Amino acid sequence: MKVISSAFITLALSVTSILALPGENVPEKRSSACAITGNGARCRRTPTSSDILGEFFIGQSPTFSCRATGPSENGPSGTNDNTWDRTTVNGVPCFVSDSLVAGPCPFVLPNC
Repeated sequence: MKVISSAFITLALSVTSILALPGENVPEKRSSACAITGNGARCRRTPTSSDILGEFFIGQSPTFSCRATGPSENGPSGTNDNTWDRTTVNGVPCFVSDSLVAGPCPFVLPNC
């Protein structure tokens, strides 16, 4: 019985570490290429109404490295989202509103 109990606890801890909830930090750094779903997805210096460093269009799939919280922005389907995904334009980090990015972003991305 003791062997079964410790095996069950080990299994439960393993499953818990695999299933991270949205909004939690993921232990390893991941990046993910996710498609842009709205034309004119501006990539801003910070997740606010700051300088625009570039722009993406529907179908482009930049690689995103992490996510941050900022002001809400409406997406093409009317979704209102305050998550911003970090990528780069010409080697300079910038943020795109997650309301304009298809899944699995931001759930596979760690917090910035």
